[in-house]
Amino acid sequence: MEPICIIKDIYKTLYLFEKEFAEAHAVTINEAMLLCCLKSGEAKSAGTISEYIGLSNSRVSKVITAVEEKGYIRREINRNDKRQMFFSLTPAGEAKTRRMMHEGVPVEELFERLKRCMPD
Repeated sequence: MEPICIIKDIYKTLYLFEKEFAEAHAVTINEAMLLCCLKSGEAKSAGTISEYIGLSNSRVSKVITAVEEKGYIRREINRNDKRQMFFSLTPAGEAKTRRMMHEGVPVEELFERLKRCMPD
C-alpha cells in the first residue's frame, strides 16, 4: 500500500504546484508549455504542438482554444492544405512568454517538495 500513498503525495504536490503556477502567471502549465513551444517565432501545427507538450490532440485543442481566447496566439489556415491550421504567438503572447521566462519557475522548490514525498 505504501507505493500508492507515495504516488498520491506526488500527485498532490504536482497539483499544488500547478495551482500556484496558474495563480502566479494566469495561465496553466499546459498553456505555458504551448507558449514555450511557439517562442521561437515559427508557426506550428496542432500536431507538432501536441508532440511537444505530450498531450492528446483533443486535449491540445482545448489548450489552444484557451490560449487563443486569452489573446496569446493566432491561428492561420495552411495555404497548401485548408484542413490544417498553424499557430503562432501574438505580440501579447510574446510579452507573456518573456515575462514568465524572466520571472522564472521555482523548479528547485518543486523538486524539494517531491523529494519529501519519498521515503528515506
